[in-house]
Amino acid sequence: METYMPVSIVCIIATEFCERFSFCGLRTILSLYLRNELRLSENSATTVYHVFIMICYILPILGAICADSGMGRYRTVFYFSVIYLVGNVIMVFAAIPATDFSPILMTVIGLTLISVGTGGSKPCLAAFGGDQFRLPQQRDQLQQFFSLFYFSINLGGFVGMIITPIMRKSVTCFGDDTCYALGFGFPAVLILLSILIFIMGQHWYRMKSPKDNVVLQFVRCTCYALYRSIREGNHKEHWLDKARDKFDLKLVGDMKIVFAVLFLYTPLPLFWSLFDQQGSRWTFQASRMNDKFLGIQILPDQMQVVNPALVLIFIPFFDKIIYPYLGRMQFLENPLHRMAVGGLIAGFAFLSAGILELILQLNYPPLPGRHNAATNFINTLPCDIVIHSPFAPVLRLNSSARFVFGDIVAHGSTMYNVTITTDDKVCGCIPLTRHLYGLKVLAVECQTDTILIGVNKFNEISDYITDPVDYRVSLNERPRVRIDFITASDALKNVSVSLKSMKGLIDTYYLGLRPEHLSVSQYIELPNGAYECIVSSNEIPILEKNYIHLALGGVYALVIRERNGKIEFFNLYTILPPNSVSIMWLVPQYFLISVAEIMFGIAGLEFSFTQAPKSMKTVTVAAWYLSVAFGNLIVIMVTELNLFKNQAFEFFFFAILIVADMMLFVLMAARYKFVQLEADSSVAMLEDTPLLSHDSMLQAKPSYKSTQKLGFGSFGGRTSGVLDWSRPTFNSCGEVVPRWEQNQKIPVWPSVTVRMTEKKTRKLL
Repeated sequence: METYMPVSIVCIIATEFCERFSFCGLRTILSLYLRNELRLSENSATTVYHVFIMICYILPILGAICADSGMGRYRTVFYFSVIYLVGNVIMVFAAIPATDFSPILMTVIGLTLISVGTGGSKPCLAAFGGDQFRLPQQRDQLQQFFSLFYFSINLGGFVGMIITPIMRKSVTCFGDDTCYALGFGFPAVLILLSILIFIMGQHWYRMKSPKDNVVLQFVRCTCYALYRSIREGNHKEHWLDKARDKFDLKLVGDMKIVFAVLFLYTPLPLFWSLFDQQGSRWTFQASRMNDKFLGIQILPDQMQVVNPALVLIFIPFFDKIIYPYLGRMQFLENPLHRMAVGGLIAGFAFLSAGILELILQLNYPPLPGRHNAATNFINTLPCDIVIHSPFAPVLRLNSSARFVFGDIVAHGSTMYNVTITTDDKVCGCIPLTRHLYGLKVLAVECQTDTILIGVNKFNEISDYITDPVDYRVSLNERPRVRIDFITASDALKNVSVSLKSMKGLIDTYYLGLRPEHLSVSQYIELPNGAYECIVSSNEIPILEKNYIHLALGGVYALVIRERNGKIEFFNLYTILPPNSVSIMWLVPQYFLISVAEIMFGIAGLEFSFTQAPKSMKTVTVAAWYLSVAFGNLIVIMVTELNLFKNQAFEFFFFAILIVADMMLFVLMAARYKFVQLEADSSVAMLEDTPLLSHDSMLQAKPSYKSTQKLGFGSFGGRTSGVLDWSRPTFNSCGEVVPRWEQNQKIPVWPSVTVRMTEKKTRKLL
């Protein structure tokens, strides 16, 4: 028995590590790139993201067909990897503002090529690695390879999900505080490296000729049987029996069994519609939260790494502790029951997400509705003022204070008379010529206006009406600030306000004064953090130097008042509170979705692999990928229909939907009987002996027989112990990965009940 590991395996494992690092890293930052840089709405960004993921899970079927139809696995991996690289390079150019190309068009082209590249190569590289071993001499080395392959997938994806967000955030480029070009560029370099490593090993690779294309045979047989069944009617026999005259009997028999398995796949896409929203809706939710924890900044897209981290921890925990304990209690031994419980837990994860969204909305300001308006008063005087208005009792407003009169009745626009007084004619150090002032307030329906109370050059109380308040939060959750500058003299010309960040970046804004001696800037988006604020003019280089702090998600008004060439008032007002709920409150829903993934995903794959015939393994994997794709399609449909204006209600909708879906799944699973071979001879004979010919046809209708319930890791029923099968699990991106367990014994899937007699030899189906 050979004990060495083929040299070519090193190249294959390194290739997979680089590819997973690239894909998982790119996918992690994609949703924020679509929203923050391309300025797509959250709904549009969600749609684009899930279309991309959907294509990634549809095209593995194309890759499998290409690999089995003449191209072979080596050339399939190489060609699709080159397409993958081109897509990555296009994404880099799309993220560079200086290019003349349309960034949206470039992004669409880049994502399309990436989805084709990763989808086409996804099913081939692991199988190509398995081709490098000589069986049965290197059976142990083959098991070691799949363990290393699985580890490289998880390590690459895990590291990529941590490093890529740091790269796009910690580096500044093209005058911006983020660098998505680098975030996409590093994955492109890794894909190039993976191609070079893959090519380097070509002298050591064992190339195998393509075998029969099972997927195409499955599709052809299905179409032919459906055609004849519709054309001829006669529903007494199984509809697949119509294909017996053209297709092999074993193929027809195996397809009957696999269709029974695929029938249970129909409710599965909804689970993946919930699971894959980690990269879209949950990431957007994280961006509306306080990203500081114990003084460490946790980026919104980095939160996605919690899921694979928990899954890697929980898999052995469930294998060694949870499932054995439940098994002793004879609870959840059936993998279908585990899948149902996993789906329900995913519903609780979205219930948690919806509750968290409602908590976040508590910080949102009450906006004036129909037939209502709001007016925001800010006192810039160095003394208290008293406001007499028809929409509230007498209000005393302290110096530097702010008050919002809400629920003002306004039909279109309504004028109100307001009187402002001071207690004395001397307001701080300002000798007022009069301490009574009347003004007219125009209340505009569904609008919040701001009125600044100050003095004019005649030392009279005066009001300055700014632009309406804009409560909209920046798409990228950066703080937004507006500068309101009041001048009471003609001494200053060309006033500018410079904001210098701690990184040394300086943003300067020039204020052109209105005739009423008020200047109002547009809302400015800045990175969160502390800023040194310098006010200057042509006459006086530095009028004022002060410090302000802008927090993530906040909307601010910086109010400055000048009198006689001096800055007398400087204050930053919080119009919309910044993100205050800690990002760590996302952990409960990530915990729940991770538990759901283990119970639903892994149990589902094990059920599929133990119940599907050996020849139909490729079909079941293809169907599993398609269920993920259809899950993303559900998200796209819900998003595009725009059923909910409140994101929390959408989360609750998915939670209710998955509960109903799992109830349907339980009813379907209750009718399913696990199949197990009743063999009078060895399994080896069934697997290795050519099929015997016979004169009389055996109807390919499987005999289902109840067996002991199948469990996770240990299985009931009679087993042969002859064969070792690939045990599937997930990588850090939530994708199917084969993992070979040494000496694992699982039931053999039969296609029919087989009875061997001396009088008559039947063809085994």
